[in-house]
Amino acid sequence: MNILIIHEVDYLTKVVFDIHLLAEGLSLRGHRVWVIDYENTWRRGSLADLGRLKTREVNAEPRAFPKAAVSMRRPGFIKIPGLSRLSAAATHYQEIKRTIKEKNIQAIVLYSVPTNGLAAISLACKNNIPVVFRSIDILNRLVPYPALRPMTRFLEKKVYAGADMILTLTPKLSEYVNSLGADPERVKLLPMPVDTDLFHPSTDTGGLRQRWGLGQKAPVIVFIGTLFDFSGLDALINQFPQLLKEIPEAKLLIVGDGPQRPGLEKIIAELCLAKQVIITGFQPYATMPQYINLAALCINSFLITDATRDIFPGKIVQYLACGKAVVATPLPGMMAVTAGEEQGVIYAGDAGEMVKEVISLLKSPQRQRKLGQAGLSYVTGVHQRDKIVYQLEARLEEAVKEKQSERVSK
Repeated sequence: MNILIIHEVDYLTKVVFDIHLLAEGLSLRGHRVWVIDYENTWRRGSLADLGRLKTREVNAEPRAFPKAAVSMRRPGFIKIPGLSRLSAAATHYQEIKRTIKEKNIQAIVLYSVPTNGLAAISLACKNNIPVVFRSIDILNRLVPYPALRPMTRFLEKKVYAGADMILTLTPKLSEYVNSLGADPERVKLLPMPVDTDLFHPSTDTGGLRQRWGLGQKAPVIVFIGTLFDFSGLDALINQFPQLLKEIPEAKLLIVGDGPQRPGLEKIIAELCLAKQVIITGFQPYATMPQYINLAALCINSFLITDATRDIFPGKIVQYLACGKAVVATPLPGMMAVTAGEEQGVIYAGDAGEMVKEVISLLKSPQRQRKLGQAGLSYVTGVHQRDKIVYQLEARLEEAVKEKQSERVSK
């Protein structure tokens, strides 16, 4: 099948997540996959760098699977704030139109709304090919400018109404797209995939303990991810001295980077925790299993906000696939997927409660192992990458057949 995947983030620099796993997974299944993206983190190289409107064909190195082959097209845009998205909307329309025709596209997987969502829906309709929307976030809540959120929500309604099928990450997201007018019969659940060939229990930690000064026996608590203001790590670090009173040798390893990092480093310095709380910055995707496997347990301390309430963080299935017990904030979207200890997860309402749960687990290796085994069994049965890609493949074939039936009936 010839498949076009459309997003409005930078495919080449975005942390490896759902789009990479599914796009490259489909290519490994023998499908021909094209990606159209948008360089959302653009910077001007000089005052004279105003961008370009011409599409660039990008030789995209595999992000998740070394043997995958995905072709990428990046439409141009004007590098002026305010005009960048508007110009991208025009160039994306033309590039989607060209790619559908040139590559005989049979199905579109759409992740985006404001930049190119309606264009994808309109052009697919004209060419009688299905659009399968992949819902992994509440998109209007991710818009950094509050004044633009109502417009994004309006566009979401249009896109959800026009999509032939919507594949949501969680039951909560299913409820959300239904609330915006999606046809419930077209809304299906497709869980978060994880590559269990890469993420699995292992004793190989690549010398990371020595590299980061963790000692050979210190219990390590690991957080992986981009450091946004909703990470909850500021409150957790403020509570970390309470954990050290009970377990003085404990370490907190934060594997990631982002806008919150300077604030976290300030708290670490003020509390004199430089040897106990370490921020590594972003690390290569292929090393993530090593970081997870050196942990005694892993955490997700996200605050419950409009942006996080209904999501399912991808790091959770990576933690569980490595056989690690997880202590997490009770995000409703996450709890709808991993309800609790039978899936290897303990929920804690705030930073203070999280520290208490972490202390309890660190003092009970047997309970750690029991939770880790439960999580590993759950992930292998539900989230294993090949199973999710097979499900997506079946959904795409279903959407194509329905579209062909519609054409015949007309």
